[in-house]
Amino acid sequence: MFSLENLDPFLDAIYILSRFGENANIECSPSMFSLIVPHHNLELNVAFQMMPQFFNYFFSNRTHSSKIPIQPLFNTIKRMKEYQITSLSFFVLKLLDRLVLKFSSPRNELPLIRKFRMRCAVKEDMGNIDLETFVSIDSQQFRRVVTGCRDYFVRVTTTHSHVRFSNEIKEFIFAREGGECIMEGVGKGKGTEFLIPIYPTHVFYNITFRAKRVWLFKSIDKLGTFIVAPVGLFARFVIYFPLG
Repeated sequence: MFSLENLDPFLDAIYILSRFGENANIECSPSMFSLIVPHHNLELNVAFQMMPQFFNYFFSNRTHSSKIPIQPLFNTIKRMKEYQITSLSFFVLKLLDRLVLKFSSPRNELPLIRKFRMRCAVKEDMGNIDLETFVSIDSQQFRRVVTGCRDYFVRVTTTHSHVRFSNEIKEFIFAREGGECIMEGVGKGKGTEFLIPIYPTHVFYNITFRAKRVWLFKSIDKLGTFIVAPVGLFARFVIYFPLG
């Protein structure tokens, strides 16, 4: 069971995910609640991950993964918010294959119940982040990269002094000196290269308005790339591209 009193960050996240795909995996564990939308054609996964502190109440004593249509979920929560019903509780009923939402009104009216049928889902691969190798730039600068390059992918290369985002028609360079970028574990020897997705453009563009900074990490096996955009202290967007 999970409960929220402030629906805005959660609703914003569901909206962004709904623009990426039709279905989302709900993945629960004792340490995290995630909504993950896979894009198999582009071979990447977009997730909104929430720690227990993100919620007003959080209880999950086991791991679980199910699939639901994400647009009806967004429409339901948005409609309730328009009715000024902002208290939401989630119940993941594994045995019944149901996601139950209970909306409570501040006017002490009877709670409203909405149910969603869940389907079995294979746990999506979100890789393993190498926290010792990363690049970070301001979200506004990342937005410039997304809108300026307008491509499926952008190559990111580093030196000891700067990071460069480029494709065949556009290039952006951010210097370490002056604080334009933060780098760790990169720029040594031959440098480090990332290949990051920036398509669908509107998904990445919208994410930049929810986070102050964007962080790029390599996977532990060095084959994949992560784009991480923290939303406050206890939630984050994570885009995992295993071929980066």
